Amino acid sequence: MSYPQFIAIDGSSFEEHAHPVAIAWSLPDGQIKTTLIAPEDDWDDWDISLQDLHGINPDTLYQRGETGWSVIRELEQDLENPYLFADTPERVTVLLEKLYEACNRDLSIEIGDYREEISAAVLDESAQYHLPCDERVHRLLVGWARQHGRLSE
Repeated sequence: MSYPQFIAIDGSSFEEHAHPVAIAWSLPDGQIKTTLIAPEDDWDDWDISLQDLHGINPDTLYQRGETGWSVIRELEQDLENPYLFADTPERVTVLLEKLYEACNRDLSIEIGDYREEISAAVLDESAQYHLPCDERVHRLLVGWARQHGRLSE
């Protein structure tokens, strides 16, 4: 069984200067990959209130985060095609662009709205946006499987 590929990214804030702190994406077989992203030297935006939401602090990113280059390389290797679906496509695109720019690369992936694959009625969207990125990707996979009869209630 092949699943569509979903992506979600947690940011340092909801401001214009936000940078990615964690990323999760699904593989065609339904597995999920997730990693923390080490900040670039000029990425200093941080909203401390989001630490409660995603459970990540700057020290953790510096200690355990992967470089932007390694994140991009792994993501691109895992893509069946360069079109992924997201719960917040505009925000994911902005944060991915920031990641690619840090590596002096142009964004080579397109981000579509998950509603192209999943009916909004299948997901409880009220809770969706307050979850860490890996949990959001999991919910999208489950929603797709449920809608396509691949998951029983």
